[in-house]
This record gives sequence, structure tokens and C-alpha cells, in this order.
Amino acid sequence: MMPRALGAAVGGLYAAVAIGVFGQTGGCATTPAGSVNAGGFSSEAQALSAEPPPLTPEQEALLERRTQRIDELLSEPLTAETAAEIALLQNPAVERALETLGMPGFDRLQLAHTLNPAYNNGEPPSTVETRIERSLSVNAMTWVSVPALAGEFTTEERGPRVQAADEVVALLFYARRAWVQAAAARQSQRYLEDVAAAAEAGRAIMEGMRRVGNASELELLQARTLYADAVANLTAAQLAAAVDRERLVQTLGLWGADADRVRLPERLPDLPPAAIGPESLEDRAVAQRFDVRAGRIEGLAGEAGVNARADVRTAWLAYRASYDLAQHAREALVPLAQRTSAEQLKRYNGMLIDVFDLVADAARRIGAVNAALDAQRNFWLAEVELQRSMAGVGIAAGTAQPAVQGGFRPGTVYHVH
Repeated sequence: MMPRALGAAVGGLYAAVAIGVFGQTGGCATTPAGSVNAGGFSSEAQALSAEPPPLTPEQEALLERRTQRIDELLSEPLTAETAAEIALLQNPAVERALETLGMPGFDRLQLAHTLNPAYNNGEPPSTVETRIERSLSVNAMTWVSVPALAGEFTTEERGPRVQAADEVVALLFYARRAWVQAAAARQSQRYLEDVAAAAEAGRAIMEGMRRVGNASELELLQARTLYADAVANLTAAQLAAAVDRERLVQTLGLWGADADRVRLPERLPDLPPAAIGPESLEDRAVAQRFDVRAGRIEGLAGEAGVNARADVRTAWLAYRASYDLAQHAREALVPLAQRTSAEQLKRYNGMLIDVFDLVADAARRIGAVNAALDAQRNFWLAEVELQRSMAGVGIAAGTAQPAVQGGFRPGTVYHVH
């Protein structure tokens, strides 16, 4: 049996890791490879060789203002909203969508920060920002929906415009989702770094005890196995954090020095005090969703309304369940694991259990904290999905099926030209 002082030290170290960390949680897109134009030349090669037209003084001024705003946003750790704003200002797919909408060179700062006075016959939506209707998304929607849903176009002419408007606003939700994934992966990596450090300390203690004959070979192998598992889990977490960060940077449309400036918070925000209720969500969605408004123009108001209500109900059910699970993990699973650890330590000090009962308990406690971190991430992803469902973008107008994203595609490689 390990001396009491050493056993308590190891048990306390694992407890500090599991309890302390959770306490903190309270360019242009390339075309697909091999695509060729009518003349047989790669469209990407043409884009690389073509000289961009010179900017007008007005365009230079807009670009400078936009660059200054991006610099300002990158000077602080990103939030979900600042990530969405950078994507709107910087992602190259936005300019292509604006050209389709007949808005080439439009001031993206105006797109992000002001309401279109021509929206809805001069009656723009409420400017009150809620957790679901974010002002950034509402502002952008008022600008892109007017040219997309103009009545003078035929159905065939309107189709590309509707898709372009959808892509601009949907990009904001892609960015928010990418931010949640990246921030959660970073938080998990930091936690597993502490777990690996604790496992390494336990292994070192056991190796010292083995040298003086106070631990068996089996006990040493168990300590080494625990450390090896911790290192493997940390390596996987480091890879996940790096990949999710790169996906976020890509969604923002950043590269080079600007990509290196992207900073993430140490942890995700705490859960809100209460979940959003379902009251009036369906009615608000039918009144304002982009796909419903597009469906009315095409004579599909009934179908679009039914699909919109189903989409919002489904999103809210997932949101509510995710909130309850995250709250349960925070308020029940982790505290129970902490209390169990305290009781196990008492039993160890009374020479009723072996040190490896403490090690096994530490593994269970680590699992509880990991589950709580995953539940917290899933809640924030569900809230982004509820926001998207209220906006009615990211799906084909008049249906509840995912839209083909012809502009921004997660996974597309961006190059600087």
C-alpha cells in the first residue's frame, strides 16, 4: 500500500484537475479540381493569370474602413458574433453573392451595421436584439432580401438571387457554429493538458516507489498505462483543436498574418440562466423567415409555412434538450463525481481501499468533466441552429431540405490572388 501522504497527494492532484477545470466552465474560392471552361483552360489558371481591375478611390476608402474594422475585431479574443461579422466583412464568397444580387462593391460595413430602409415597404423588423434574432443577421437580411425577392423577376431569374441572399446570411451561422466548435475544442485541449500533467506526476511517484520496493511491478504498469492513455487523449484533442481552428479561419476568409491573429477565449460562455421558451417562435418564424417570404412570391406560402413551423419546432426541441442535458451535467454529474472522490479519499486514508481505487475514481471523474464539456458545446451549437431556423436560411426556399451552397462551401480551399 502506498504511504498515506503520497496517496493523498496523488488523489488531491487528480481532484484538483477534474474539479478546478470544470469550475472554470461554471482570397476567392477555387472551383472544383479539374473543372474546365469552354475553351479547355482551367478556370483557376485563368483567375490566377488575370490582373484584377484597379480600385476606384471610393472602393479604396471602403476597403480601408473594412480593414480597420477587421483589425479592431481581431485585437480581442473572438466571440461568436465578432466571428460572424469578420466572415461577413472578409469571406470572398460574399462579394460573389453580392454581384449576383446586383450589389457589386456594396459596403459590407453597411450590410452588417444598418437596416435597409427599403425593406418590407419601409417597415424594417424590430431593432431589439435577442438571443435568437441577432442584429447582425437581421441587418444583413434586410439588404440582401430586397434584390432577391424583387417582383420584376421571373422565377428562373429570381432563383440565383434567392440562393445568393441565402448564402450571405447562412454564412453568419456557419461562422458562429465554427466558432463554437473551435472554442470548445480549445477548452477540451486545455483540460486534457492538466489531466496528462496529473497522470505524469502519478507515474513519476510510482516509479520512485518501485525503485525502493514500495510498489509492485503491476502497480507501476497501471500508472504507466494511465499516463499513456492521458497522452493519447491529449494528442487527439490537440489535433481536433488545430483542425477546428483552421476551419474557423477558413470560414472567416482570413489568411497569412490575419489568420495567425485569431484568438479564442479560454472557455465557452456559461449556460444562460434560463432556456428560451417556445412561445411565439413559430408565429415569428412564419412572419419573418426568408424562405417563407420567398415561398409566398412563388405561390408556395402554405407549404413554406408548414415546413417553417416544423423546422423551428425541431430546432427548439433539440435546443431545449441540449440545455437540460448541459445543466444536468453541470449541476448533478460533476458534483456527484466530486463528492464520490472526497469519500474515496476518506476511505483511502482509513486504509480501506488501495491507491488504484483512487486512480480508477479519477478516470471516472475525468469522464464526467468531459461529458459536461461536450454537453456545454452541444447546447451552444443547438442555439446557433435555433437562430438559423428562425432566419430561414441554409435551406432551400419552400422546403425543409438543406440547400446546395453554391457560394461558400465549408471545406473549400481559399487562395490569395
